Parts: sequence; structure tokens; C-alpha cells
Amino acid sequence: MPSKDTFGFGSKPCMKEVPPGATAVFSFRGDPELVETEYGEKYSFPITLISHSSYPLLADGPMDMEWQSKCASAKQLFNGLNDQEYSLHKALKKHYANSNWTLTRFDTGAYWLEIDREVVDNNIVAK
Repeated sequence: MPSKDTFGFGSKPCMKEVPPGATAVFSFRGDPELVETEYGEKYSFPITLISHSSYPLLADGPMDMEWQSKCASAKQLFNGLNDQEYSLHKALKKHYANSNWTLTRFDTGAYWLEIDREVVDNNIVAK
């Protein structure tokens, strides 16, 4: 990242699309934002990618990047995180910060995002 006396240009690495019938596992590592892309406005989430079929080098360790999407899952997550009146806002924020998530892409092209791990008494435990 650029500091006060340096410059940097380009774009942040973005996660490739999940192929139909496959999943990706990642954790979130910062606040989401709306970004303008060459394909229109998208929801952008900083993530640490743990598994994805298009990234064989993940066997060497996770990678930091952005997940950018217009899908309903991204929109619902973004809105839930930013709406303090949402009934599950507090629990969602906790899981957003502390859990791994699985993004599934169905053969129809639709996406489903769910918690891959649970937080119990501030400890992350497997499902």
C-alpha cells in the first residue's frame, strides 16, 4: 500500500468467479463498500481466500484479495451489515468478523453464502 511518500497504481486483486457447481471458502477482513467497476456498481468485500477451485496455489496458504459481486448474497450481506435496525445485525457483524464463510454457486448460476464456522463464547469452532 502507498505511504505518504510513495505512489502505487493499479487495482486490488479480485477473486475469480466461482465455477457452477463449486464452492469457495473465505473469511472477511475489513469493512465492505460499494465500488464502481467497468461492469457497473458492485459490492466489494476484503477477504482472505482459503479455498477455491481456480486457485491451486492456496495449498501453500490463503491469499488476501477482494470479493466483488452484484449477486443477491452480496447485496443481502452488505445491507445486513449496514442496517443497525436489522434483527440479526449484531450476530451478523460478529460472524462477519470471526467466521469462515462458504460461497456456493449452483449449476443455475445462483449463489448461496453461509457461515462455515460458528462462534461460541468468542471461540471459533467447526460446525
